[in-house]
Amino acid sequence: MTKRLSLLRRLKSSRVALLGAVSCLVLATCTPSVTTVATSELGEGPGGEGLLHSRSVPAPEAEVALGTAPVEGLAPPSLPADVPAEGAPPPPAPPPAAPEGEAPHFEPVTVQTPKLRLDGVPADRDDLLGQVLGVQGVTFATMLTVGEVAIAAPEGVTAVRVAAVDPFGFRVLTPQVTADAVEVWQRISEGDAAFIHEVGHRLQLELGQRIPAAGVTTLRVGALASNGAPPVADAIVSQATAQALQLQGTRSILISLAGDAAPANAAKRVQEATGIAPQVLEEPTTQRAFLSGAAARNAFEPFNYVSFGDGMIQIDSAWVRRNIVRANVPILRGEVLCHRLLIPQLRGALQEVQDRGLAHLIDPSQYGGCWVPRHVLFNPQRGLSMHAWGLAVDINVSTNGYGAVPQMDPRIVEVFDRWGFVWGGRWSIPDGMHFELGAILKNAG
Repeated sequence: MTKRLSLLRRLKSSRVALLGAVSCLVLATCTPSVTTVATSELGEGPGGEGLLHSRSVPAPEAEVALGTAPVEGLAPPSLPADVPAEGAPPPPAPPPAAPEGEAPHFEPVTVQTPKLRLDGVPADRDDLLGQVLGVQGVTFATMLTVGEVAIAAPEGVTAVRVAAVDPFGFRVLTPQVTADAVEVWQRISEGDAAFIHEVGHRLQLELGQRIPAAGVTTLRVGALASNGAPPVADAIVSQATAQALQLQGTRSILISLAGDAAPANAAKRVQEATGIAPQVLEEPTTQRAFLSGAAARNAFEPFNYVSFGDGMIQIDSAWVRRNIVRANVPILRGEVLCHRLLIPQLRGALQEVQDRGLAHLIDPSQYGGCWVPRHVLFNPQRGLSMHAWGLAVDINVSTNGYGAVPQMDPRIVEVFDRWGFVWGGRWSIPDGMHFELGAILKNAG
């Protein structure tokens, strides 16, 4: 007992006052011409999340390599292949895909960013797609139909915008993270819908859930995945599923261009070829997130990111490779995916829980994840979650829902407190499953 008390005193006294001068997580909304950073407090308020200060500003003019964030909500989740295990090189590339069988076969693709959108395509003008593809400077195009469908979600009947797409074609014009998640496209091809994260969260949709739709059929929630920046619709389905939904809507063609093709000039050529003037799409704004406070800035490297507009973000892949690691920890099954600086303290906390005979108080099947690149509550108008940094973990999620009275055993909270974590169950709107880094401990590893 004396030895244990000595260890606890050492841990307590070794905390670096890294986060003591900061109070909350914030996201600034800025334009390139703005030089000051506006902030809004999130901690200890409605939806309060975070003790760290996180700010975002437009990133310097530079090409940012993107495409390694996971698509949350898949079972099993699709995780970035280039995230290494803790202290280990990246895993080898997966073997070649099996030959095409009965199920659709999706080859790896390099995505292209849509630069133009041709709206109002008449129902009898399927030939317009071929005409667009023949225009100088056009590298890819795909057609989709967007309309409203009434669904009976848990919160009541509501209308959602649904896009009917060709999975093989539309996939090329989605964010790379979504294009890489083959499970998403297989499920869409099999008749499921892929909802964007914000809508899935807001409507309390469950993966695998069948929901009455359009008064004529049911729609299975097959995945949660970003489909564009901004999203083209609340959900995407195959054209066959759209027919079952009796979807009526506006037909459009999304168009990507060669790197040296000026969008305005290409738009004129498309109009000459089709008789319809396309809209030039705005480029997503690259922003830069960083933690404030001198010690926090020194410890945690800032990152560039793009918001998908559905609550998820895509982070510079080089930052992900340097900072996000896979690691095994006590109690939780398999590997966790977290910030490298979080791992030693998470491992230490869980080891103490186990050593004290309290492991039965954490249900490993109710682990809710660590690194999830998203906004708070999947709301694109809110600040970045600490999960975006890989600096928070969610445990016992089914009994500690956001806003509910926390059911976390106080002995678990006590241990995590000692290992430098802040518990969301103490916030004005409690988040009892949530533990985030509040201080860095010396010699925690």
